Amino acid sequence: MTSETTQAGLRVAIVGGGVTGLVAAWRIARERPDAHVTLLEASDRLGGQVRAIDVEGVQVDVGAEAIHLGAPDAASLVRELGLDTTVIAARRGQSLLLTRRGLRPLPAGVGPTGPTQVGPVLKSGILSVPGLLRAGLEPLTRRRHPGDLSVGDFIDGRFGREVTTTFVDPLLGNLHSGDVHRLSLHATAKQLVPVAASGDSLLVRALKKRVPPPRRPDAPAPLPMFASWPGGLGALVAALTSALDGRVSVRTGVPADAVVRDGEAWRVETSEGPVAADAVVVAVGPEATGRLLGPHSPAVATAMGGVDAASVATVVLAYEADAAGANEVLRDYNGLLLNSHQSGTLKAMTNMSRKWPLDHPDWHIVRVSVGRAGQRTAVDLSDDEMIGGVTRELADLIGLAARPVFARAVRWPATLPQLSVGHLERVAAARDELSRLGGLYLAGSASDGLGLTSTIASGTAVARAVAATGVRVG
Repeated sequence: MTSETTQAGLRVAIVGGGVTGLVAAWRIARERPDAHVTLLEASDRLGGQVRAIDVEGVQVDVGAEAIHLGAPDAASLVRELGLDTTVIAARRGQSLLLTRRGLRPLPAGVGPTGPTQVGPVLKSGILSVPGLLRAGLEPLTRRRHPGDLSVGDFIDGRFGREVTTTFVDPLLGNLHSGDVHRLSLHATAKQLVPVAASGDSLLVRALKKRVPPPRRPDAPAPLPMFASWPGGLGALVAALTSALDGRVSVRTGVPADAVVRDGEAWRVETSEGPVAADAVVVAVGPEATGRLLGPHSPAVATAMGGVDAASVATVVLAYEADAAGANEVLRDYNGLLLNSHQSGTLKAMTNMSRKWPLDHPDWHIVRVSVGRAGQRTAVDLSDDEMIGGVTRELADLIGLAARPVFARAVRWPATLPQLSVGHLERVAAARDELSRLGGLYLAGSASDGLGLTSTIASGTAVARAVAATGVRVG
């Protein structure tokens, strides 16, 4: 990319209209007033995995369910878009685990990457005595891991296999719809990387009192940690789309067929004609990314070729409010989690009407997750088979005699990238190779991880790189 091109106006093509692409387009347009940005989205809608369905006037998210506003990039974006005044917090409440002793509340201090407190786990009775003893040895069994390894192998080594199976598999495994013994620690549990590298004890760290820094008088009001909006996460997509109006050319229903070198610049081929660009940002799934950038970069082909994508589905069920109110689980708990060895069709349930203010006058709404990496459940079952399977399994698990008065399945084929051990190193090599070509950028969940927090950070980072004309990301 030449300085002459930059002075004449930077032409940017963004492939992918999910949250990563929308954030990148908006930030580039803001930071580079001279930029001419074109956003290409293959489907007829923007937002990627942010999608809601209408349940008799109530918008129910069937993709991403919440945004984590403890992440600086996400919080900044929400404030900049003016969405901080309407944000709503998830209601406090516990989730249930299916354990060897039946359904039990998730103990305090247990997160997707295992326990940080032994006391609540001990009191819960969830782990066996040998499992508890092994977990309590974590300060003695800890060791340094300077390189990447799977989350499952790390937790096995620290706390023992029972902790991995009981807690990490149903929490982190469900978040990624994957196998925790394949998922990269560096890519999917970044908060553990310093602990793994240093060899520090997680339990000892938890015992040390941490006093949060005092809040500055001029600091903005804190946002809820896990949040949404009254109409669902679509508010974020709508705000970004509105902010792009007049600044960015947005084309839906226009897939990118190829990225082609055009002198010192590039050209994105589409069915509606070519899009000339000095910078091309590719923020789509691993297969499409490999197809578009792989011909120019063997390292991209290697990085994306190693990323499988799990097919999943969301089933929305609604029950009569009186029947749901008579059921202890639907009345008192925010969700239900199973590990990969326990799940049939259903792998998790989110109690939407308990967790979020979904104010339907007569119905109680839940959403059920289906499908994991290596399974074809979300692809092969018909809608009737899927809905029937999760309805029966949920009824058996929570003792619910009522039948749903509403049911709908939404499929997400080959949607959730599985970031295996060594993923970040492969992506870094790909980005290094692309930086030497000039003008090609890799972004999105296939490179930087799942969840709105990761995709917002990815879009923000790639926008800074593009706005700086040729600065390598990552």
